[in-house]
Amino acid sequence: MQAHASLKDIARKIGKLPTLPGVAIRILQAMRREIPNIREISEIISSDAPLSAKVLQVVNSSFYGLSNQITSVHQAMMYLGMNAVKNLALSFSLINNFSNKTNGCFDHVQFWKDSLIGAVAARLITEKANKQHGENAFFLGLLQDIGMLIMSQSMPAAYGEVLAKARSNGTALHEIESALLKFNHMEVGEYITHGWGLPPAFSAPIGAHHAPERLSQPSGDIEFQAKILHLSSLYIDLFNHANHHPSSAYAPIEKAMSAYGMTSAVDPYAIAEQILADIKGIFPIFEIQVDEKEYIDIIETSRNELAELTTELVDQVHTQSQDLERIKLQLGLDSMTQLNNHNRFLENLQHEMRRAIRYNTPLSIIMADIDHFKSINDFFGHLAGDHALRCVSAQLKLMLRESDQIARYGGEEFAIILPMTEPGDAMKAAERLRKGVESLKLRYNDKPIAVSMSFGVAAMESAREVDVEGLIKKADEALYEAKNTGRNKCCCYRAQAPQPATPPIATVMVIDDEEVVLVTVTKMLERLGYAVIVARSGQEASDRFHPHTSKIDMVIMDMVMPDIGADQLLGIIRKNHPATKVILSSGYSLAHVESGNLLRHTDGFLQKPYQLAELSNVVRAAIAT
Repeated sequence: MQAHASLKDIARKIGKLPTLPGVAIRILQAMRREIPNIREISEIISSDAPLSAKVLQVVNSSFYGLSNQITSVHQAMMYLGMNAVKNLALSFSLINNFSNKTNGCFDHVQFWKDSLIGAVAARLITEKANKQHGENAFFLGLLQDIGMLIMSQSMPAAYGEVLAKARSNGTALHEIESALLKFNHMEVGEYITHGWGLPPAFSAPIGAHHAPERLSQPSGDIEFQAKILHLSSLYIDLFNHANHHPSSAYAPIEKAMSAYGMTSAVDPYAIAEQILADIKGIFPIFEIQVDEKEYIDIIETSRNELAELTTELVDQVHTQSQDLERIKLQLGLDSMTQLNNHNRFLENLQHEMRRAIRYNTPLSIIMADIDHFKSINDFFGHLAGDHALRCVSAQLKLMLRESDQIARYGGEEFAIILPMTEPGDAMKAAERLRKGVESLKLRYNDKPIAVSMSFGVAAMESAREVDVEGLIKKADEALYEAKNTGRNKCCCYRAQAPQPATPPIATVMVIDDEEVVLVTVTKMLERLGYAVIVARSGQEASDRFHPHTSKIDMVIMDMVMPDIGADQLLGIIRKNHPATKVILSSGYSLAHVESGNLLRHTDGFLQKPYQLAELSNVVRAAIAT
């Protein structure tokens, strides 16, 4: 914001501050508590049946890509975290509260289309650049231009003149607003959101989203979020049908990404195409129609005209129908490796399993995982990790048959479908792939990188009584065996004789933001006889540790979580459950860990990756003390 005189001027001209609906106010009040109660917030959202139904629609849509159906708001919070669900609820409340207002000079439908595009863009960019802020990005993106809506309602005649001049003038809207009204929609947005009780981490980025360099008191988080909003506003310009020269819209996006140091993490073209994929599912839930063909035309026109200017993509210009088909294909590919993505793999596996059942033919799958991949990122950097992923992907694809189908399943994990293949032949194929990856001579910045992989093989049984999830689970168990018995090897699924049920020895919570760690450690602990609870973020773990939580005997927590420091999380655990044992884990050795004081207040340490025997010894020793 500018001077305090500007604040007074805004308050005088806007008059009565627009209020939020009651449910939104109650949610914000609950969030301001020292330790927000996840059950209280879920009950507030659930008390509004239409609101909770909309939230669950989004949670179960392709926007989040969850494998399990979520049936309650509380369950959604367990899976996605309290902030993500809270922000969805506030988003619906906000749109519902302002959608029925009318103003002849202001296009409300286009405004909410643009706002949702900005919300989706902010979330996608944040996931690539810094996941720590991902939960708030969608709501921030939705709110960034709320000042325009408030100004159109509070001063319709004056703002109508602003819009008329903007339509006939190439000057940025916020500059025209400042010239004619002495303040702009960024300042109004900051003022309004502050008045609603949102924290400075929300209101300050909104107040500078077209010009992050103008932040009066920039901090690391606020400045980063202002830059994300700036980029998302440029994507709004790209998608806005009023933009008659879409090819020029990519230039400021690329320039801003370069200035913000995000070019290595964020592909501007892939983000645009993913925005289109996401809004196709999101718009209908918010009761907004999707102008799919128009948006596709904008993306493709932008890409192709820019290609002509740079002389790089001229040979790729095809007919419109071919372009549309290529986009559909691209949506099923992983942008980094150009292999099939997770969703496309599941679709292909479902198809191949049906065909194998129909014609009574064999079918096998392989789940594969790069060994010690986190160490590559830790010691060589994430760009080296990306380089390794691309090289391994190319090697695997090169060594497979044309009929085989490979996908990047997630992170450093790959999945391969082998049609017409018996388990024995699938094991031979896996061993061939293992040797091929092991023989790779990778280098990054003149430094050699040793890479190996573990492989798990599973096949459809003759009885055919297995679904997609069941077949993947079998291959995943075989992969777990390969990793737990030494890595850099291949294992085939073997059915285990049913074991009599026994009560768990104790309950252990595993806190880690890496999915492969959670899956692996959970299986190890369950094999040892422990009941396991997982938390994918520090916030999710913190939500579980309130005084009335059922007993948790032990916590195994990663020392570096993206959202809450280990010392802060340890304090929450000790305050609410002082008897809980805490084991720290890290990819670095104990000699390299600079948290001696933290280690003295915990009950053990595990260096990742660790074997089953090591985990068993540390956990049993801690529980016994």
